[in-house]
Amino acid sequence: SADAELDNVNVFPNPYFGRNPEERNQMNRFVFFTNLGMGTTTIRIFTIAGDMIAKIEHEITEVNTDSRAQWDLRNTAGIPVASGMYIAHIEVEDVGEKVLKLAVFMPEERLDVY
Repeated sequence: SADAELDNVNVFPNPYFGRNPEERNQMNRFVFFTNLGMGTTTIRIFTIAGDMIAKIEHEITEVNTDSRAQWDLRNTAGIPVASGMYIAHIEVEDVGEKVLKLAVFMPEERLDVY
C-alpha cells in the first residue's frame, strides 16, 4: 500500500555526525534518502525557521534501480549547511508525502568566499 511504501522512506545517517561511512573524502559530504519508490520523488529541505534551502528531484523508472537520493549537505548557493536540525518534506508522485527530521553536526568550516 502507499502508506507502507512511505513508511520505509528514511534518511541515513541520522544524525549526521560529520561523516558518512560511504564518503570518500572530507569534501564530499552527504546523506541518503533511502527506499524511495517508483516514479518521481521531490525532497525539499527546510531549516527549523521554515526556509527552503535545498531541493532534490529523484526519478526511478525501472525496477532494481538505486532507490536512494543523495543530498550533499549544501544549500542552493552551494555553501555547506550549518550544524542544526532540518526538516525534509518528501513527496512521492501518486503515492503521498512524508516529513522527516534530520540532525546535522558539521565539522568546523573555513570558507574562502562568502
